Amino acid sequence: MEDKLLTKYEVMDYLNISRKHFEKLVTEENLPIIKITQNKRYMRLSDLNRYLNTKMINKPQETTQGVQPDFQWNNIWSKG
Repeated sequence: MEDKLLTKYEVMDYLNISRKHFEKLVTEENLPIIKITQNKRYMRLSDLNRYLNTKMINKPQETTQGVQPDFQWNNIWSKG
């Protein structure tokens, strides 16, 4: 599968950020871009996803628990 190239403006739109914030991410936060000319810059979608994953604060944890038997709802709801 081919990796999609996003323009600077597509990345800004995707992240919902201003041009100024984009420039700050590139210069200070090492946002990985492909620079063609001063004004033509692109970013691989996979690089953007990788970058965002490194910035995530609450990363989802993998569950390592085994399969548990179905919960016995009838024990709670029965008038028994």
